[in-house]
Amino acid sequence: MLSFFKSSKKKTHKKGQSFYDRENLIQTIDELNIVLGHLGSSTTTKSNSNLLFQNKELDTITKDNLKDYFGEESFLLEHTNLVANHNVYYYRITSEHLRFLIQIHFIDNKFFFAGTKVYSDSILSNNDKQKVIKRITNKYYPEADENLIDFDIEDPKGNILFTHDNVYYYIKYLANNELSRELKNQFSGYVKPKSGDHIKDTLDTLI
Repeated sequence: MLSFFKSSKKKTHKKGQSFYDRENLIQTIDELNIVLGHLGSSTTTKSNSNLLFQNKELDTITKDNLKDYFGEESFLLEHTNLVANHNVYYYRITSEHLRFLIQIHFIDNKFFFAGTKVYSDSILSNNDKQKVIKRITNKYYPEADENLIDFDIEDPKGNILFTHDNVYYYIKYLANNELSRELKNQFSGYVKPKSGDHIKDTLDTLI
């Protein structure tokens, strides 16, 4: 489903770490909880087909087979500030006028989340967006309303595909595995610090 690794490629300018930091789909605990909130949600649409990320079953993706599955990464964002040992592998793919920025997330070397940003040299056209949406519906949700843009689909294994349309079109995959469930339990009670709490804590330490 939506595999772009065999698409035609052309050289793209190298990007630095700041670019990939900004593109990271999980930069905060709040963003992590939003992603994990899709797991076991009562509002998902059930699909009879197993979700595939780049034609791979989600539960087969491991750090050891990344190179065999997807080739050499464009960038590895190591040890983000979110959770210890949170690493993100990025792949930049070009197919004709379309661009795909793919990110695959691991914690403690265990896969749990992936996302694809679909864009183009200019604003992504409605026609291009509809082509992507049509591939999603044909595979997982053939009875979907033709005007539907955003999806929250659960496969028989409990894996989730959800999308987000905001200038770019994002397709996100959440694995229903032990790590995802542990993370959901770990951070479900997280309360975002109030403004000024960090400064207060720092002053308490210094004074």
